[in-house]
Amino acid sequence: MPLNPSISIIICTKNRAAGLLRTLESLDSCRIPAGWRVQLIVVDNASTDATARIINETRLSRMSAHYVYEPKPGLSNARNTGLKHAEGDVILFTDDDVLVEETWIQELAGPIIEDRCDAAVGLVMLSTRLMRPWMTRTHKGWLASSLEAQIPHWPVSLVGANMGFSSSVLRQVPAFDPELGAGGLGSGEDTLFGLQLVEAGYRIEFNNAARVVHDFDRSRLLRRNWIEYAVKRGRSEAYIDYHWKHKPVVSLSREFASYWIRLKIRRMIQHPGPLYAEGCPPWEMSYVSNLARCRQFRREAMRTRVYGYHALVRRDLVWEGGTPVVQAQA
Repeated sequence: MPLNPSISIIICTKNRAAGLLRTLESLDSCRIPAGWRVQLIVVDNASTDATARIINETRLSRMSAHYVYEPKPGLSNARNTGLKHAEGDVILFTDDDVLVEETWIQELAGPIIEDRCDAAVGLVMLSTRLMRPWMTRTHKGWLASSLEAQIPHWPVSLVGANMGFSSSVLRQVPAFDPELGAGGLGSGEDTLFGLQLVEAGYRIEFNNAARVVHDFDRSRLLRRNWIEYAVKRGRSEAYIDYHWKHKPVVSLSREFASYWIRLKIRRMIQHPGPLYAEGCPPWEMSYVSNLARCRQFRREAMRTRVYGYHALVRRDLVWEGGTPVVQAQA
């Protein structure tokens, strides 16, 4: 790394103007080491609220800010557009409903600059106003809490709300998969990107000193939204299992029927509550996610695999104007 490194921070956003403003204000409070140059890129993924005005009117005192509009829906498309505009030696990602601590830039980028690792993931804490007594480890993990997701002796997983990597990794792993993430199958774009980095031999480090607070909208705690996210997780897992891990194609009818029956019986015996009340039992989340995984795997199995086994780039990825684009989807 150069003696005076440059850092690119990318935030992808859609219709969260109020939360984005708070994120930007927290970034402006970050301490930046002497000699570091910091570039902020905010990618607007076709918002219809006041997002563009908020970005253009917010003046940051410690970094240059750039507004980029990405009309093609999907978080991965927005992330890839951000990468196209990133000029830094190190690229950091956070989200538009996150508050960063004042040492966040230094703590997340530092190990990469010092060549202790090629990619890093920081600690994601849930806002105290959103913590609930009924939350289990599963609930917190699904809300991106690193305290739950980074279990000792497990491989470190990238978390989009608080992750960074050397720009050099893009030579081998150039893009986030556009079929994954919000606006696509629903999640998993950061997970797959991390798996590909490990496959390429890059080192990922978990650093609990790089801290952010996830201050999401309270509606995410409603049962209907837990169920919706369970479906997204299951679909995304099936996509990765089939296309990237090359898990064998087998009949899932018996497995699907088993989950379906158990879910129906459990709901009759132990009603999980109204859809618009907070909370969702972990057993319901698990069954719904597994049902979605079975359904999606059957759909994906009708396609040609878009990756070679544990490949770093999709077979059908082409570049248009410096941005990765899927050439044709089956």
